Parts: sequence; C-alpha cells; structure tokens
Amino acid sequence: MNPIPTYKVTAIDLGTMQIDQANMLYEYNYGQKLEFHAFSAAIEGGGVKILVDTGIKDPKWVSEVMIPTWIDKEQEVERALGEIGWKCSDVDIVINTHLHHDHCANNIRFPNAEFYIQAVEWDYCANPIFTQQILYRNYWLTGELTRWQYHIISDDYHDVLPGVRLMQTPGHTPGHQAVLVNTAEGTLCATGDSANDMLNFSAGLAPAGHTSVPAALASLEKIRAGADRLLMSHDRNLTRWQDSAFPLIPARAAGPAVPGWPNPPTS
Repeated sequence: MNPIPTYKVTAIDLGTMQIDQANMLYEYNYGQKLEFHAFSAAIEGGGVKILVDTGIKDPKWVSEVMIPTWIDKEQEVERALGEIGWKCSDVDIVINTHLHHDHCANNIRFPNAEFYIQAVEWDYCANPIFTQQILYRNYWLTGELTRWQYHIISDDYHDVLPGVRLMQTPGHTPGHQAVLVNTAEGTLCATGDSANDMLNFSAGLAPAGHTSVPAALASLEKIRAGADRLLMSHDRNLTRWQDSAFPLIPARAAGPAVPGWPNPPTS
C-alpha cells in the first residue's frame, strides 16, 4: 500500500474587512466592529501547488456596497504568494470553498489552474437567497474563465489528490465545501466559511451569514470528526504566512461557553 503524501500548508492573507462580530458569529457580540482577514490556504507537496480560495479583488466596491475593506501591499495576491516563492502561474489547482466575492475574486489570476467547486454551489450561485445576492459577483466567470475550467463535483469526500480531500460542509451556503489536507501535524481542515472562530466549536455557535443554522452546526461536527487542526478563512488569531502549529479543534464544552450568556437550567 502506497503511503499518503504529506503537504505543507501556508496561510495567505488576501485582504482585510471591518465587520460587526455578530455578522461572523451568529447573534454574538452585536455592535463590536472588528477586523477580519481573508485568508487562503496554499498547499504544496509532490510537485503540486494548490490554493484554497483566492481572496478579495476590488476593496473599493466592497467598501461602497457592504463594509470597509482594504488590501495593503503585502495582501496583493502576487506579492502574498511571492513571499512563499510562488507565482500565480505556478498554481496547478484552485479549490473554491464557495463563490462569495472574498473567496473567488482572484480566480482569473491563475491562468494554468484547474478549478474545483461543488455542483450545489454552482447551481445556487445563479439564484441565491436575497440576503446573499450581493455576495455573488460572477468573478468565477470573468475574462477567459468559462465553466469548462471547473471540475463541478457532486460527491462528498472527493479526493482531488491522495491526501487532499473535498468535504461537503453546507450551512453558510448550501454548496459550501471544506478541504482536508494530510500534513505532518495531522489532518488540517481549510474551513472556508464553515467555521471562522474557535467559539464555533467550543460553544457550538454557528457562523453568521448562513442559509441554514442546523446545516451549519452539523458541518461543524463533521469537521470536528474528520480533522485535527484548523485553518479558518477569517480566524483573527491566524498570522500571515503561518505554516505550522495551526490550532487544534477543541472539544465541545459542557453547557454554554460564551461569556455573558446565562447557564441553562439544571432541571
């Protein structure tokens, strides 16, 4: 039996947004404006380069229609990847966890890549619910990108390569997917927006901006069962170009673990 390859994973910072925390963690800490970064996961091993999500492209547009957003020099996609010795043309595979603007806007910058997306997400983005319509801007079909550059996946636990597996994690969108990666530190999950804070796991809080709370909570437990460590796209504790010691998935706390929330009745 051939051993499963291990991969190096690096967090790539591709933009900053100022968001009310309640818009990231469902019904938590209303009114607290915080900075959240748009992280991608650069995966390298066996001569293959894979990027999970491609970040923000037009911060001016995002700032005008949604929330304050900016990209500094080190967050420009070519420069951010250059810090780990990559060029955009080197990337073999792009995996989009979903097609919201901050996860696919730079797809066009990867001319030699094959793209992977879930079929449910591909269909949903044509007619999203009203609250998510603004988040889709058709970046995945701009310039020379056509539907024929995309592998549209219908099965769960789809292996892109040995040691790189797609896992359906609906909730934030119906067709959201996460990526499981075999690393030297265990199985890492690049979560996209299926998780963005440790409170998702320790307190059972769903991410905000979802299409289904039950589906989002089920996806958190699916990640907990299938992975050891997390690279969350909007984790405020993640650092640029971090390539090891990603956080371990915490066990679910008994009772509420959210500061200031009342304890449940004991009987």
